[in-house]
Amino acid sequence: MSKECVCGAEIRNNRSLCRECADIYGYDESEWPEWLRWKVSDIQREHDFYRLHNELRLESIEPNGRGGYRAKREFALRGCRNETHLYEEREKY
Repeated sequence: MSKECVCGAEIRNNRSLCRECADIYGYDESEWPEWLRWKVSDIQREHDFYRLHNELRLESIEPNGRGGYRAKREFALRGCRNETHLYEEREKY
């Protein structure tokens, strides 16, 4: 998931503002207007929510072996698995 600046520009995950907005408002968060701090916090909260997989249900997660959890893996069936093929050979045996 990509992260956006308050102006809508795409930014890296470890940044709060794009270069233009940082030049305008500065890099020190304590000097930002209140609306900007609120908007940056809101964007970061939403980004963290999706990054940490908080939208997953209990039925769709499994232990990752390191004390945490991950999304369950989906297994792909290999080889011929279409239903008609399975029933064609059933009559032979």
